Amino acid sequence: MLFGASYYHEYMPIERLEKDLDLMVEAGFTVIRVGESTWASYEPRNGEIGFEALTRVVDRAHAHGLKVIVGTPTYAIPPWLAREYPEVMAQTSNTHTLPYGARQNVDFTSPAYLFHAERLLRRMGAHFADRPGVIGFQVDNEIGVHRLANPQVLERFRRHVMARLGGVEGANEKWGLTYWSHRLSEQADLWAPDGNTNPGYALEWERFQASLTVDFLKWQRDLLREYISPDQFVIHDLIGGHSAPSTDIQGISEIMDQTAVNIYVPMQKALELPEPELEGLYELLPGLDAGTWSALWRSDMAYSLRGPHGSRFLVTEAQASSLGGPAANIPPFPGQLRMMAHLVASRGADMLAYWHWHSLHYGGETYWGGVLGHDLEPNRIYDEVADLGAELKLLTPELKDAVPDADIAILYSRDSLKALDAMPALAQPGTPEPDHSSYHRIFTRFYQGAVDEGLQVRIVHPDSDWSHHRVLIVPALYIADDALLERIKEHARAGGHVVLTFRSGYADEWARVRWERQPALLRTEVGASYQEFTNLPTPVALRALAVDGVPDLVLPAGALAEGWADGMKAENAAVLSEYADPYLGAFAAATTNAVGSGRMTWIGTLPDRASAAAILQWAVRERGISPVADEWTVRPDSVRITSAVRPDGRRLWFAANHSHTPVRLPVPQTLSGLVDLGKPERAVGPDVELGAWDSRVLIQEQGE
Repeated sequence: MLFGASYYHEYMPIERLEKDLDLMVEAGFTVIRVGESTWASYEPRNGEIGFEALTRVVDRAHAHGLKVIVGTPTYAIPPWLAREYPEVMAQTSNTHTLPYGARQNVDFTSPAYLFHAERLLRRMGAHFADRPGVIGFQVDNEIGVHRLANPQVLERFRRHVMARLGGVEGANEKWGLTYWSHRLSEQADLWAPDGNTNPGYALEWERFQASLTVDFLKWQRDLLREYISPDQFVIHDLIGGHSAPSTDIQGISEIMDQTAVNIYVPMQKALELPEPELEGLYELLPGLDAGTWSALWRSDMAYSLRGPHGSRFLVTEAQASSLGGPAANIPPFPGQLRMMAHLVASRGADMLAYWHWHSLHYGGETYWGGVLGHDLEPNRIYDEVADLGAELKLLTPELKDAVPDADIAILYSRDSLKALDAMPALAQPGTPEPDHSSYHRIFTRFYQGAVDEGLQVRIVHPDSDWSHHRVLIVPALYIADDALLERIKEHARAGGHVVLTFRSGYADEWARVRWERQPALLRTEVGASYQEFTNLPTPVALRALAVDGVPDLVLPAGALAEGWADGMKAENAAVLSEYADPYLGAFAAATTNAVGSGRMTWIGTLPDRASAAAILQWAVRERGISPVADEWTVRPDSVRITSAVRPDGRRLWFAANHSHTPVRLPVPQTLSGLVDLGKPERAVGPDVELGAWDSRVLIQEQGE
């Protein structure tokens, strides 16, 4: 497992390269990331390109035994480029051009921009590819922040639409442009996105924007491959989770040599188990959820992005200390950095690199803490990182090629995420305002439920192979073509238990609502249908019903339906749950139906978190699945167990205590002979002792 940090010696207020590298080696670092933010340093004026300062860092790092990943600085342009070629600045609408002064503010399809970027990339590739110690390149950084609307981008979109939808008449038919007199007569009639209200257009615009990011990064990759050797890789660091708004996370991962993600989560009390009520201070960044589940979700998403079954990944950025702005200083409690390292390793990470080595003394991220603080001296964070570095040297051989365990699979649909942004299903709690994060809210409700139930998750995508997963959760699959729905039905017929939620199968791949009685193509297998639905201004009580032939669904006391209710009427299906409500009582809240050798269950509402966990626990029991972590039959409430299987068949156990209170974890008799891989001097007896915020990696000795 590679271990290190981003290192920007050019940002240092004083000369200290040798001291920094010495400290990194003492901390057990094996890799540094350099170079992705400082185009103006390499080309201070148009055409005057040189890499002397960066070369010194790369060469001295190699002399200290450190590997180096060189970043291309294309996401932050120098002032002269914006001044001399103002057309490179990104337009996000017909009337708004992004000003200079931030980053990711360029139209990366602009010919002028591409000319200067290619000139720099070729010089970087030729200069650094043969440099000793350089193991790979990172192209750009966290791409897709803005939706580009420059004139040539709009023209490119018009051509894209004509080719993909079958010309003018194809667009008229697939998007229903008869409505409001939007029918096109020619390609030029296709309007700019600023005032668009058509859902089909909105979905295709999002797909197109995502494709631009793939094309641009592939262009960079191909340029660099003219210079690098086969044993050097090319990666791009995605924002963990959904990533930036216009990022094709799957497409980018597939064209890169490995998936790479940046995983940030609030720490301190946000990592406690059981989860506490958190104050707004933990809402550090837009879209950054708090909780252990969020770190697991971002890791599981990273594992899912490459290949039909998923693959191991690199964590190119993680926080060492505080993250966010100057009023959000929440450094980790002692032990939490190690806990997070074990967590991402358990879900498939082959690298952990902190952003960044030293806290910056100027700029927009002055208070985004590094391994070293502003005084640049070793501190508590450095000492914990160094202890972790020593441990990872022992863990790395055992982690290689391990496959994270999964009790259930959850289907993720970027198209549905984007379509439910344009046409939200849910309102923001307590308001009539649409919740543009409806898909995220529904998806993560079931992911959270899985984590709460101690289940481990494999996230899958429409083009993944989920055939070996006996329980498949399908949240809010609003956008789906006929072939995808047939695959889902076939999975149930073949013996899987498919659990679908409201809004699944409702629209086709063009965002057209299906004109059959809902759930349309799924109706026969679901064994129920609905013709009306309602938002729920306030939650409604749920109660479970007994169903012959399946285990009883046991809902928690006070179980609630939130936000939405389908008016489901059972046909062949059995009613699994109903509403305690004078109006909604006429409808089923959840139904279940035998399909072939499997089962299809429909959840017509958004259950509260505890009820979502109960539904998943019921689905797992119905298929006779014993969750992997249940081998540990007695677990304190503060302990989370994850696991992965090595190529030799032995299972790695990651046990973490998410609290300030030390606990003892009884070792099951089936797991005698456990050893602590990271700290072999620590005994593993009848109990695993876990201190405050302690985490241990365990495995059975050979021959046991």
